This record gives sequence, C-alpha cells and structure tokens, in this order.
Amino acid sequence: MKVLIALGILLRLALIQHPTLPGLIGSRIEVATPLTSFKRLQEGIHLFRNNIDPYEGGPFHQPPLILALFHILPQVLTPYLFPLIDLLTSILLLQIAKTYKYRPFPPQPEKDETVPVDTPLDPEIAAAVYLLNPWTLAACVGRSTGVVTSLAVVAGVYFATRGRRVGCMVSLAFAAYCGVWAGMLVLPCGLLIAGVNKAKQLPTLFSGSVLFATFTFAYLLLSNLLMGSWSFLSSTYGTLFLVPDLTPNIGLSWYIFIEMFDQFRLFFLLVFQIFVVAFCVPLSIKFNEQPLLVVTLLLVVTSAFKSYPEVGDVGLYVPFVFMHQELFKYMKNLYLITHLALAATILLPLFYNLWIYAGSGNANFFYAITLVVGVGQVLLIGDLIAASLRREWEREGPGVALRKKRVEVTMK
Repeated sequence: MKVLIALGILLRLALIQHPTLPGLIGSRIEVATPLTSFKRLQEGIHLFRNNIDPYEGGPFHQPPLILALFHILPQVLTPYLFPLIDLLTSILLLQIAKTYKYRPFPPQPEKDETVPVDTPLDPEIAAAVYLLNPWTLAACVGRSTGVVTSLAVVAGVYFATRGRRVGCMVSLAFAAYCGVWAGMLVLPCGLLIAGVNKAKQLPTLFSGSVLFATFTFAYLLLSNLLMGSWSFLSSTYGTLFLVPDLTPNIGLSWYIFIEMFDQFRLFFLLVFQIFVVAFCVPLSIKFNEQPLLVVTLLLVVTSAFKSYPEVGDVGLYVPFVFMHQELFKYMKNLYLITHLALAATILLPLFYNLWIYAGSGNANFFYAITLVVGVGQVLLIGDLIAASLRREWEREGPGVALRKKRVEVTMK
C-alpha cells in the first residue's frame, strides 16, 4: 500500500509538469465549477492586484481568503501546492482509518459465534484510494480549489476522531466558509467528539456549534477587512444559493433551471437547497452511534444534490466509503454502483464533446449521463443505510437474542 501511496504522489508531480495538460483538465466542466475554477481564480487575482474589486463583475465567485492565499503564493510554487494538499489529505485519511480500525458502532459482540466477524481494515487503503482514484487526480492536476475544501473537511473529521473540539470546528468552519455545506458535518463530528471524550452529546453539540459559528464569523470578518466591504457575500454565497451561473456541471440543477419558467424558479431553488440539508438531522439521530457513517452519507448527499458539484467531491467520499468495508457484504447494489461510476467516468467527457464540439448531440446527451451520476450516488446512499441497518439488526435484533436464549436453554 505504501508503494501505491507513493505512486499517487509521483503521478501528480509528473502530470503537473506537462505544459498543457493542467490547463486542459482545469477547463473541463466536470473538474472545475464557477466556484472552484483555477482560471477564474487567476482572473480574480489579476483584478485584485490592479486594485479592482474582483467581485464587481460576474465571473469570480471564490471567497476572499482563497484569493489571498494564491495572491501571496509565488506563481512558481502554485502548481506544487495542489499535490501537497492532496498529500496532507491522504495522511489525515490514513490517521482517521487507523483510529477507526476497528471501533465498529455498535460494538461487535464478543464470544457470539452466530454473529459474523468484521475483517480489520488496512488503514493505508483509505489513503491509496484517495490518491489513486481518477476523480481526485483530475481535481489536483486541473488545480480545482475544491481540494482546499476537501482538506478542511478531512482535517475536521481527523480532529473529531481525536476528540479535539477546537481544531475540529476551526477546520469545519473554514470548509463551510469555502463551500457552506460542510456545516452539516458539525452534528456528526460533535457526536464523534462526544464518543471519543465519553462526554454527554447535547452539551458537546451545543458548545461545538457555538465554536463553529464563532470561527465562521471570524473568517467572514477577516474577509471583510481584506476586501474593505461585504460585497463578496453576494458573489460567493449568493451564487451558491441562487444559482445564477448555469454553466453545465455533473449536478442535477443546471439543466432544470435552464428549462424552468421564471415564476417557478424561487420554489425550486428552495426545494433544491432544503433537500441538501434535510438529511442531516434524521441521519444524525438514527445513526448517533455511527458518526463516521453519517459523515460519509452527508458527503455523498452533498455531492449528489448541491448546486455546483465536481468530480473532486466524488473522490472525497470514496475513501470514507472504503472505511466501512464491514458493510460491503450487506450491500446489494455494489456491483451496479461500481459499473455506473465507471460508465459515467468514461461517458461524461465523451457526451460533452459530442454536444459542444462535434455538434452531433445536444444538452440532453450530457444531462442524461449526469442523471446516471445522480442515480449511482442515490443508490450508494440507500445501500449504505440498508447495509448498516442490516448489520445492526444481526447484532442487536431479535434474532441474536433468540439464538442466545437457545444457547442458554441448551446449557441448562
């Protein structure tokens, strides 16, 4: 596994040296969205260096602290920042997997031969899967700033597995500052912190939420001091919620809002945004003893239903799915989900080229394959939930109790 991890880093370093490949991949709509495009970031930096507010125009939508980071970074070092971020993310995933190896939730029964035994996880699998899957590789080489958000999300989960509340909320607040939807992870990460520290859940969740809100406000205030106004709010978070830029992506919303009558736009905007957050509380309540599973499910939900998804979002949750290998034997659609992912990876760029360049297709070609992406992710959500419930039933359900009773009767 260490060889595979090293191969993933070397592959990134080799690909970023190509004179045209990073720009080519970075221009793909599957890799970069209006909120994460490196080309748009460069335009914002150019305007900022010439004392022009980059948020006055239409194309720049990234938050000010991301702008400041790449503004102060020497241009010669910029290509190497993305492999470094991926390396840090993989290290944190490795540490999360080591902590999770294996602390199954609920605890695995001891000395019960009727209950299947979980196979211990090799922690290096999580890091290798992250570094070698084509989606995170494309996001890194294409220099999508979404990798910064991914690092912040993984750092938040890492600190939660260590019971470090402040570090977790600082990281999650920055991830939410960059992408908003990471704020949903406050609940499962708070549950994880409470479990590690053996503390009460409600006080931990309350204090964590207060810290999260405080750090988020601090990031926004720092952005205001940097830009001299609050004008960035409408260009960043306004764009995320109101979806004015209908550039095609791998999500479900762009085509719907292109075809939508104006009088129904507000209603469906509310439906789409509420649908993303609707899963957070129910999943956290139902799987309160499995917070890492809730993190995984919420990452899949976000990738499937948010306004501007990209392939890097898919690559982020795949290592977390592999941390739950004990569920694979209960999943009924794993074969189908895997092949849907392979088909979508091949057909997304093909159908886009048929539509835009060859002219032998139309928008329906590309949107059809984005529906395949959505169906695959919805199947994954349902399969993970069903597998977890089945596993819990085998360990705590009436069948286990009945078998134990029969053993006791036999012994008597």
